[in-house]
Amino acid sequence: MSHVDPAQPPAIEIVPPSSISSSLPPSSSAGAVNTAKQLKKPWSSIQALHFVSQVDLVLPRVCADEVQKRLAERPQTATTQPQRYARVSMTLGQVLQGSFFTEYVKAGSILMLSEGRLGQDNVFSLKDGRLTLYLERETYERAGLVGKTHGAKGGRGLRPRWIVEFDLNEKAMWPGKGGFDRLLYACRNVFNTPVTWLFCSMFDAPTPDPLDAFFPTWVTVEPTVLQHVGIALPPLGRPPSLLVGGGAGNDHLETEEAVVELYEWLSLVRLGSPRVEAADKIDPYLSRYAVPSPDVGESAASSVKDLCTLRWRGFFSPTWACQTLLGALVAMPTSAADAWLAMSVSGFATSKGLTGESAECTFFRPSDAPSEYLLWEVHSYE
Repeated sequence: MSHVDPAQPPAIEIVPPSSISSSLPPSSSAGAVNTAKQLKKPWSSIQALHFVSQVDLVLPRVCADEVQKRLAERPQTATTQPQRYARVSMTLGQVLQGSFFTEYVKAGSILMLSEGRLGQDNVFSLKDGRLTLYLERETYERAGLVGKTHGAKGGRGLRPRWIVEFDLNEKAMWPGKGGFDRLLYACRNVFNTPVTWLFCSMFDAPTPDPLDAFFPTWVTVEPTVLQHVGIALPPLGRPPSLLVGGGAGNDHLETEEAVVELYEWLSLVRLGSPRVEAADKIDPYLSRYAVPSPDVGESAASSVKDLCTLRWRGFFSPTWACQTLLGALVAMPTSAADAWLAMSVSGFATSKGLTGESAECTFFRPSDAPSEYLLWEVHSYE
């Protein structure tokens, strides 16, 4: 990772679809461009989640207060302020008409996700001006829209479901145009039942706010602080096999084992498991897990520390999660022995079609290399 300069932060936002289409030759298809891949890691991995449900920031207890204070003191912008989201009841047709459509949907500045379980109910999602409908077969046939199959195919009782996508950023997506009028017709005759949506705005709301007409319930998310006392630490530096000439034998196998053990330990810390406590005396018949041995030469006292987890749960934009990671990196010291941190960003527990390519992304910055990081991406496949 390049040096993080607070005055010149790295670009961590997805390129708006309108700017992509203007930079492409006329023969190119703007809809085929994956804007998340134009970013650099780790920001592109977080942006690929699309909808974020939980953010966990794990760090040493001695650094937690300062990091939390610095995060709270950031300039109050739409991407850094204490995260807010709303629950609102709307029909799909209300989303696609009036000032809500022109000032929110066309601007591509909001995230919306309807209630329901993917694979069992009709689910709608809206991100960057792209509307995606996950429909059961009967509803799809009644709507008269053109889509593609989704989920299990064939077999008795495994009828395929359907996905219908609309890029509402296109110039043809206005009332009076054929494709958009077909969508409005389906909204009036098929998708005419109000559903509960989760709503999140990535930018400042317009005045007056078109959402106020639907009486939303706003939720302001504050971080939950979880204390972990007497935690046994594994080696928190870079695995020796990652360094040139630092490993012995099969470097690839050693690296894989080291990073998997570190990810397992971070996951147990996030869960609050007693297995990572130094005083844990679990019967090996019930659990044979053991914290990886500390580095050679490290004392037993220095391998036991108090940790802290800052947890946000709700409905967030991936841009806000990127800004939170950036703020934590700026707030952490770079020379102290306890200058490591880990951040896990989780999407909604649905399927690949709704959350993008990643179901979870975990970032870890070791204390001995502040300009380097490890990144785990947990993918979801159907």
